Amino acid sequence: MEAPSAVFRQLHPLTFVHYVFLAIVGFAFAALSSPSYGGDAQRYSLIFATFYATVTGPYAIAKYIRFRYHVTSDELVIYYGVFKRVRRNIPSERIHTVSIERNMLARILGTAAVRIETAGTGDAEGNLSYVGVREAERIRNLLRTAQAVDSPESPTSPSFFMPLRRVLLSSIYQFSLGISALLVGVFFQLESFGIVDGRALTTWLVEQNFFSGTIEEFWPLLIALLLLVTFVLGWTLGFIQNLIRFYNFRIELGAMKIRRRFGLITLHEGAIPYKRVQSFLIRSNPLMRLYNWHRLEMQTLGLQSGERGFQPGMPFAKWAEITALAPKIRPFSIPESYAPVSRLTIRRRTLRYSLLIVLSSVIISLLWWPLALWGLCLLPAGWGLASLQYLCHRWAYYDGNLLIRRRVFSQQFWIIPVERFQAFEITATFFQRRLGLCTLIVDTAGAGDLRYPRIIDLEREEANRLLAELYDAFQAEATW
Repeated sequence: MEAPSAVFRQLHPLTFVHYVFLAIVGFAFAALSSPSYGGDAQRYSLIFATFYATVTGPYAIAKYIRFRYHVTSDELVIYYGVFKRVRRNIPSERIHTVSIERNMLARILGTAAVRIETAGTGDAEGNLSYVGVREAERIRNLLRTAQAVDSPESPTSPSFFMPLRRVLLSSIYQFSLGISALLVGVFFQLESFGIVDGRALTTWLVEQNFFSGTIEEFWPLLIALLLLVTFVLGWTLGFIQNLIRFYNFRIELGAMKIRRRFGLITLHEGAIPYKRVQSFLIRSNPLMRLYNWHRLEMQTLGLQSGERGFQPGMPFAKWAEITALAPKIRPFSIPESYAPVSRLTIRRRTLRYSLLIVLSSVIISLLWWPLALWGLCLLPAGWGLASLQYLCHRWAYYDGNLLIRRRVFSQQFWIIPVERFQAFEITATFFQRRLGLCTLIVDTAGAGDLRYPRIIDLEREEANRLLAELYDAFQAEATW
């Protein structure tokens, strides 16, 4: 492999500060998460964390020294790799997005991360972490010169902007149970180190006369209190997480690209070409729908896998705002009526929920049979949930778009243009086959593994007819 010449540049020298910060975080995580064995917990943690620092430190230095890049208006060339040397050439005409990200540490140090993304990839094709702010802007401007994009001066004002008041309002509807579970895990880890004593804390609460009784009698109330604290903590952390992520969110529609800028701690700034938008997903929950609030997401190509192919378009907006802005990105119209799925879906779902409730009750009866009897009282709730799912599951093929609405609590409303179809699939489970039902799945480029458009429990003839209609429309669009 040809060695990089003098025209190649290195990353910013303060990149080492980022590496050191990540090493400290990793060191602390290793110290807290390493296994504990009685009184030897601290010794094993120290050995594990020291090994981590000894390995990652020299590797980070070698990674920095061996990294080189060169950018022109025609291409971006990157040399990287410690043990295996790699040269990556990314032509400018293949680049779809050049985004600049700055977290809190990067803004303090005056650095930025540049991420270059192309179509059909699950992650950034090029990642320059970190360069100076001016260098980041120079790289972005150079790579844009070879692309047929609109002028940076147009548009002059945001097409959609979330002021602080709306960001705070949207944060009220958020809940983050994952972070709460992480904090609970940290609590138990600290308890294993002897830093926190849960038993002593419980004894102290009893001694404060918050509850009249013994410690054993206090445990049910303590469990209820922990559940309440977990809920409040999850809501609080979700509020903070949403505020940090979507602070000062703005989106601008140019001639060929969608420009976005948002973030409080990590500043995200980049553009998405219109041709990369595969479909729309409008999400809401019962509380949001009560006040006509929704969230618009765009399914795109080649963005980072952490988003599973979905990028926020309008994190918190009224329905009228979404239907006014989204068609400018990918044209669509809202039909006046939607077709339902088969009513047999109520029978199938009720049977599934009943089996789940009965099986759970049998398992619980082995521990405490009165609680199992209460569980059987949930059988009518299974029928009610199945009925609600039937009422909320609707679809329509209208004006060259397939529209699908489904789910009760976390409602999804899909809008898929016919020209973005990649594959069609009809599946049927054992119970669906017995009832003459099936599921129609429509695949698009960049679709995730968990979230994809599908119509569940269509009658077999209706599914075949819709599949033929969609395929004919797709063929006509491709021929045109």
